[in-house]
Amino acid sequence: MKKLAILFIAATMALAAADAQAIDFKAKGIWQVGMGLSQRNFVKSVGGNKTDSNDIMNSRSRIRFQMDAVASESLSGSVHFEIGHIQWGQQAGGGALGADSTSAIKVRMAFMDWQVPDTSLKVRMGLQNLTLPTKAGNSSVAGNLDVAGIVASWQFSETVGLSALWLRPFNDSYSAEGNTNYLDNMDIWGLTLPVRLEGFEMTPWVLYGIRGKNTFNGTQIWNDGNPMTSMGAYPFGMTAAGARGFTDLDTDKTYGSLFWAGLPVAITAFDPWNIEFELNYGYVEGMGRYDALERGVDPVRGSTQRQGWLAKALVEYKTDWGRPGIFGWYGSG
Repeated sequence: MKKLAILFIAATMALAAADAQAIDFKAKGIWQVGMGLSQRNFVKSVGGNKTDSNDIMNSRSRIRFQMDAVASESLSGSVHFEIGHIQWGQQAGGGALGADSTSAIKVRMAFMDWQVPDTSLKVRMGLQNLTLPTKAGNSSVAGNLDVAGIVASWQFSETVGLSALWLRPFNDSYSAEGNTNYLDNMDIWGLTLPVRLEGFEMTPWVLYGIRGKNTFNGTQIWNDGNPMTSMGAYPFGMTAAGARGFTDLDTDKTYGSLFWAGLPVAITAFDPWNIEFELNYGYVEGMGRYDALERGVDPVRGSTQRQGWLAKALVEYKTDWGRPGIFGWYGSG
């Protein structure tokens, strides 16, 4: 905590020094409008009658707006807004007649970048987009995530660097049984070590985290890979009456450990051949057992422990007309 406090103080001092300088504001964005025809459910039986339960034609809009404030090469800030998706005609999303809803306006990212003078240490603080180092396809652990945290990077040389991070994906979302914001935080620390040589590169990385016993209790969190299920209990357990509903875990543990590691490798020394592979391992400590419904029907005892391996590989050959290749993967389940 002392080190984090020093980082915040340094950033505050840097901003104060920039107050006397001219700030260069830059704006950019993406405006998207889409229309489509689709038949998602062909027929559906309701009371013995065949009915179509979806609109065939839909129209949507989305705007992503970015504002950058640049004080110097070593100090800048950025905020990213998203408006939409707005489904045309839908009241809840602001697409109905009147179009004055604020529910579709979101802050995707809001971060500050700064660099320690006369060093190669760069720091990004705030809501930011994060993708773990990956090869042979997208990241299976954390890819394209908008998350709050601090990432510090140091480039030792042209070939070797080091990044350290602290993320807080969840906190203060629990409110039940007379308790509010109690043991509901998740914190993740990590290191990445990018190594780039001629014709070869790899970035071994490791993450360690903790999650409170109430991080997912009483909440429905489906965003970004459904972490409530992948890192916690299957969300449809059995209530006292045997009905389908969320199960609050009864556990003596206050916090459980989280761990992930990866080794992505790319080999381009045999150009025009491109070879990529990656190994991943993940573990989530069990926080107890609980009653669940297998396939939504059969009562079973469930475990909150999660772990598994993933290996994937890609071999490509570059040609003038394209890059044909073979991709394969194996997961331990």
